Amino acid sequence: MPTAFSLRPALPADMPNLGAMQHACWMHAYKGLLDDSFLAQLSPAGIAGYQGKHFDADGNHASPRMPFIVAESASHPNPIVGFVRGGPTRAKSASGDAVPPAIVTNYPFELFGIHVAHDLHRSGIGRALFTQFARAAQSYGENSIVLWVLSNNAPAIAFYESLSGKPVASSPLTLGDKSYPQTAYAWNDLSALLA
Repeated sequence: MPTAFSLRPALPADMPNLGAMQHACWMHAYKGLLDDSFLAQLSPAGIAGYQGKHFDADGNHASPRMPFIVAESASHPNPIVGFVRGGPTRAKSASGDAVPPAIVTNYPFELFGIHVAHDLHRSGIGRALFTQFARAAQSYGENSIVLWVLSNNAPAIAFYESLSGKPVASSPLTLGDKSYPQTAYAWNDLSALLA
């Protein structure tokens, strides 16, 4: 049975549920892809705290041109069933690894992260979040998006390729004390994607 959901801007009050959802996603999706010791030090509260830093004291998103969208479902045990967040392309990964300069030059808008509750994959939530993010980027005058994905994350790569994403670069990502290969996927024409 399809899960009913709606999309809206993220709020500070969402962070505990979002942290729990993202933590469960990481434990499910990255088991065997990332080192067990790195995964073991993650927690729902830690993720919620990290994501909560993106709001100011009034509860508004602290930075302009940085969409942060949640998918919400009243019928799921955790009402936050997905999210997407991004903004201007970063010259370094979240862990400090340098990004190829051509990525920053050629793709000035980046999708930092998209997650959907693992029991709701293939429900349309991820596609809806991605489309909403692309619309937000377009509203800022952007016509391309780039994102990074672990190169051995076959399910995520299949999802991005189903949305017509194309690999455009590779770069290492350091998590804990290990380096992992990652691949940049890009969309060069949001107008065609959203037509």
